[in-house]
Amino acid sequence: MNTSGGRAFISDEELSQAGAGTWPTHQFKDQAFCSPTSLRAWAQAFLPGRGWSGPLCHVVSREHGAIQAFVPFAKQKIALFSIHSLAGYYWPFRTLFVAAQKAPGLAAAEALGRELARRPPGAVLRFGPVSSRDAALHAVLRELTRQGWRYLCRETGAVFELDLSLGMDALKQKFSSSLLKHIEYSRRRLGKTVGEVSVERHVMGRSLDILDTLAAIESQSWLAKKGGELKFIGPANQRFWELMGQNPDGHSEAVFWVLRCGGQPVAFSAHLETETAVYILANSYDEQWKSHSPGSILTMDVLQDAVARGKQTLDWGQGDSGYKQRWGAQDASLLHDVMVFKPGLIGGLLAWAAKKALPSWTVRLDSLA
Repeated sequence: MNTSGGRAFISDEELSQAGAGTWPTHQFKDQAFCSPTSLRAWAQAFLPGRGWSGPLCHVVSREHGAIQAFVPFAKQKIALFSIHSLAGYYWPFRTLFVAAQKAPGLAAAEALGRELARRPPGAVLRFGPVSSRDAALHAVLRELTRQGWRYLCRETGAVFELDLSLGMDALKQKFSSSLLKHIEYSRRRLGKTVGEVSVERHVMGRSLDILDTLAAIESQSWLAKKGGELKFIGPANQRFWELMGQNPDGHSEAVFWVLRCGGQPVAFSAHLETETAVYILANSYDEQWKSHSPGSILTMDVLQDAVARGKQTLDWGQGDSGYKQRWGAQDASLLHDVMVFKPGLIGGLLAWAAKKALPSWTVRLDSLA
């Protein structure tokens, strides 16, 4: 691939100008949530904050002057150091953008890896969380290691997934034997004792009012009461979702489901959706409704809709107390945190210091062998 025709390290403003108009679809359709729009929304909402600082920048690879792939970076403070880290919203994972190619393969990602090795933004780069099934990102990391870059890695957890291509009848065979009966019982009981049970699907951008509803439910959830990571409470979170809805890119969308009982909002399920995949970012419900299993009722409607719309995979994220497996979800991939060090004296010293300071970063990535 010809990578000539411009600088490799550019600002987000330059990327925006280069992609004036509509960006092409991502080569890997399930990763279309990584787009200039979503990255810009993240930067404008969350930078600076939580150890991150701006500006958002990109290393790009080109073919005949046109950008074919880019990897986003922003500064992140690690201990006493400020290094360039893979940028973007933490959920479902961080990745890079590869424009759809005429021929299948990883040529654009490999070219991006070579460009990054030649003209990196810093001597240390961090990539995380990244998915074990992200072929494009691993192609970039392979190119770096071929150029002599060293790496440290840790595993951050398993991701639970559900294969939606089986169809709803086959999926129900994977559910625990009592689950369906319990959902039907809970739905009938709510209808009789509280009022009509209704479910709504909202696509971000068509209505901003839904954000207040999600924040209200989240404020009464166990996550809020235990000081967990919230996704809709606070100005930065609200700003992110507002920006996501202002300029949809057509290849992915933020989708929010809300379950109401007697008109009162009780539970929600928040997703990023691509043409092929549904990524569940958060499930929350008002704790006072816990005995009625509102989350399970809502999940059944979400699954039926996803299957009906031809989605292939449901990614339920990391961690499981048993709930996800009741629905037949399995740990199908892993998330990793990877730090790479430039060849040479400075990179070698930094790698040595990091290895001493991060004794748990000992995982070997087979894809980089």
